[in-house]
Amino acid sequence: MRPIHSRRLAGWVLALGLIDVEAKAAPPAPQGKDSQAEVYGNEAEARAQFQAGVAHFDKQEYRDALEAFRRSLWHKKNRNTMGYIASCLKQVGQFDDALDQYEEMRREFPRMPAKTEATVAAEMAELSGLVGTLAVTGDAPAGALLFIDDRLRGKLPLEKPLRVSAGSRAIRVQKEGFAPLRTTVEVKAGQESVAELVAKSRKGLLVVSEKHNWVLRVELDGKDVGVTPWQGLVDAGEHKVRLHGFMGVEALAACEATATAAKDGARVASSVTAASVRPYEETRLVLGAEERDASLRVESTPAGATVTIDARVVGKAPWEGRLPLGEHVIEVSAGGFVSETRTVRLERRKQRELSVSLADRLAEERAARNRKIGVGLGYGVGVAGLGVFAVAGGMALDKVNELEARCPNKQCTSREERDQEAAASLGTAATIGLVVGGLGAAAGTAVLLLTRPESGERGGGPSVSAGVGLGGFEVKGRF
Repeated sequence: MRPIHSRRLAGWVLALGLIDVEAKAAPPAPQGKDSQAEVYGNEAEARAQFQAGVAHFDKQEYRDALEAFRRSLWHKKNRNTMGYIASCLKQVGQFDDALDQYEEMRREFPRMPAKTEATVAAEMAELSGLVGTLAVTGDAPAGALLFIDDRLRGKLPLEKPLRVSAGSRAIRVQKEGFAPLRTTVEVKAGQESVAELVAKSRKGLLVVSEKHNWVLRVELDGKDVGVTPWQGLVDAGEHKVRLHGFMGVEALAACEATATAAKDGARVASSVTAASVRPYEETRLVLGAEERDASLRVESTPAGATVTIDARVVGKAPWEGRLPLGEHVIEVSAGGFVSETRTVRLERRKQRELSVSLADRLAEERAARNRKIGVGLGYGVGVAGLGVFAVAGGMALDKVNELEARCPNKQCTSREERDQEAAASLGTAATIGLVVGGLGAAAGTAVLLLTRPESGERGGGPSVSAGVGLGGFEVKGRF
């Protein structure tokens, strides 16, 4: 930016010069609460740097003058030096920093001479019309450094809008490990402008390690990307991560970490874990691997049934994979078929094979219905026959007892002979009822036993028990 020359600047320099002459003639001010100078180092060096700064300033070498005045200020805090720094900043176009410098000067030296205070007030009024404020929004990563026109101005997020010189400003946001974000914004004097950052590549940093510090392969969304500890830039969003590899048996038993990934030994792996990655942020994922040196193969009829292991769907049958040692609950299911659940125990370095035949749900329901009908009919006939046996047999027994009482020495009249024939008929009916009841019960039991579901895997089905004791025949069942 072109340097600013004005009568006000000349007046300010003259004011500084007069104050500086007076400072040279006067003895050093005593240090204390009311002192307006704070000594940081060598006062002679402070004066030498101040004089070098003035020489550069007179030659309009404002940047060189600025560096000299700043070195002088480091050795001794002086309002004249601060005033010159503000003037240099104004001349190189850093109006925001010049205004900040004047504000700091007022805080450090609140009792300035009236002429100096008037000059400072006029300069600040002019600078206020040359600056605006800037807010940063959009893809603004926390902790990133904010550069404006290649000058570091702070770290995101900003506590409040930043004071910035008016004009076109180049904005750069940089965070270690990520590509920088850039934009340009036109800052208007006296107004708040907004720098809306838009990332072209929305990536985040994913860091993956194993909790035992084992060196294992890292599988990211089904692809091998390296070994633990691993880190890399990935697209923002959900990712599936799994660790797998080998461990020497001795190292595994001692839970020791190896320096490199093993190529043989006991198989170890972690569960698949979801990692949620946010743009321009670091996501750390620590997974625990465990021994999976046992394999399981699951086949199904019909083929293609869904295989669920320990309440997690793992794929379609036929399925084969390695699992942790111990017991696992395997469920095989398919639409239109009855699901099967099995429990298997896996042992080290052994492969288990599980073959499951699923029953057709409609066929099984039909068979169960027919089974109930057949069993019901059989036992119904049996109960009816036994009922006939009980009634007819009772009546026949009563007739026989009555005839014995009426026919002493078995000498009966023609009337009693007819009663004898009736008792014989009742006895025959009772015998037939007993035979029919026995056949019905036997038929029902046969249907129940011959058509029951295969025992074991699908839980309990219909059951029956039968017995003969004092007083009759007993059948108990569950359907």
